[in-house]
Amino acid sequence: MTITVLKIIAMKVIDKELSVLEQHEVKTDWKAKAQWRRDNRRWLRYSGFIALTVIHRLAELKMSQKELAERMNCSPQYISKLLKGSENLTLDTISRLEECLNLDLVKTALSYVDGYEYKEPRYCYVAEPDYTSYGNKGDSPDATIVHKR
Repeated sequence: MTITVLKIIAMKVIDKELSVLEQHEVKTDWKAKAQWRRDNRRWLRYSGFIALTVIHRLAELKMSQKELAERMNCSPQYISKLLKGSENLTLDTISRLEECLNLDLVKTALSYVDGYEYKEPRYCYVAEPDYTSYGNKGDSPDATIVHKR
């Protein structure tokens, strides 16, 4: 066989394989999934951090996912879904996780993910004008709390 004949045979094989591939076009929704992750990245960061924290805490306590599910009164499948880090957690779920694992997930997640620094609230007092003792208006017994900062 000559080189020309081999090229023709190779081209026919390639054309046949291409037609098979074209018929079996795989439709993926990777663009939609990427957009969803982009649109939800804020809470996904929290969810992922909480999932990792819970996984580490389960290891510390030598507790299984099944035991955690029993304590939280939910299914083991739901715990598995939570620990994947892509579940939009409700406040109820977070508080049950905190109670069962003796953790403070909200404060920890805020400080780790957003660099939030927790500070004790300060009280601001407003008093009736006391013209007799200048400068000590906040110490008046008539002072009332206006708001916390």
